[in-house]
Amino acid sequence: MTTPLHLFTVWNPSYTEDALDAHLAVLLEWTGKHRSGAADEDEVYVWWGKIRSKNREGMLPHHAEVLAIDAQCKDGTETHLYLSDYRSLYVALVAEITDDDIRKEGGESDHLPPYYEGHAADFWFRLFDIRRIIFDDTPAVIQELKKLKNTRYHDRPVSLYGGVVELPLIVFREPEAGWFTDREVLTEGRLWAERAAELRSDAERMSRELRENLFGRDLWTVLEPGTRSFLAAAEAVFRSRRADPGFDLSGAAVEYAKAVETELNALIFPALQRAFHSKSSADRMVRTDKAQLDLGGIVPHQSLGTIHTLLSRQGAVQSGLRQQLPHDYRWVLGAMLTDLRKLVDLRNESAHDGVIGLGALESVRERVVGIGCEGMLATLARVKLRTR
Repeated sequence: MTTPLHLFTVWNPSYTEDALDAHLAVLLEWTGKHRSGAADEDEVYVWWGKIRSKNREGMLPHHAEVLAIDAQCKDGTETHLYLSDYRSLYVALVAEITDDDIRKEGGESDHLPPYYEGHAADFWFRLFDIRRIIFDDTPAVIQELKKLKNTRYHDRPVSLYGGVVELPLIVFREPEAGWFTDREVLTEGRLWAERAAELRSDAERMSRELRENLFGRDLWTVLEPGTRSFLAAAEAVFRSRRADPGFDLSGAAVEYAKAVETELNALIFPALQRAFHSKSSADRMVRTDKAQLDLGGIVPHQSLGTIHTLLSRQGAVQSGLRQQLPHDYRWVLGAMLTDLRKLVDLRNESAHDGVIGLGALESVRERVVGIGCEGMLATLARVKLRTR
């Protein structure tokens, strides 16, 4: 299977105060129009332009290679544009790449911020969604970018302080990430851009608090970007409303569950893939309530309940984890599984319109975050480190 190619670029804050916010605003405006029935679903997009330096004449040396990635987009391969200002990192879902000036096409100017006026552009990228990975944490950005390999620099990891020239870079990621394939499961079908707009200041402040005063930078960086995002959102709601006896904490309960779910997907299935990839087709397959899973291949995002079932009832899964997690399988299949059952029950209760109060959530939250104990997420991060 051909490795998907992606792109990385840096936005220049000199063009506008916050280029990323300007694009998110356009995308959310069209999302709102679609929700109200004033626009079709295929009209929900925003254009991102790669502004051409005034000091450069002619095309970039890899101009044709960048345009060639459009064919990958058209084939339905999830294609990413990574965006950074050195402090934060976002990833966008690319639907089209062109060097035509889309501003000359009728109606397309309504799909981009006004600050592009007067600027020439090398490329235009049609973006269907934008997901925030890291906010205001340059060391975490540096670590995440090491997973991107620059094809025009001997496949070496992308470095913010070396090799970021002739943007956009053409990159591939190790391991490959489906940033948007799990959207139906994790955001109930909403855009990640919508999520980025909700509780933004509280969640960003909480991310710093959790990183600096609970997990520490090393463990925080090991956690998946989605894990960090869900946990920060849950903690922001819990801490602000814990003193309100009538407040329904179902939303926070779901966010805690999603944080653990995201982290377990990132740990369990890559480990099982290593254990089963060389086995026969029959030995690689396990059945869940919804489908058969090929444990030796790429397993799509699974729900917390499915993961609990696999860990507690599937002997092949247990055997594979004993092999791949020799120092940690007892915890994963023992104490962690007990805590996971409580979290699954709590999430199911919230999903069936049950009101979750402080008493029901507090003890589970303590086990997830690590209040007075070793938390599930911190332990999962350490297990992940040992698998490396």
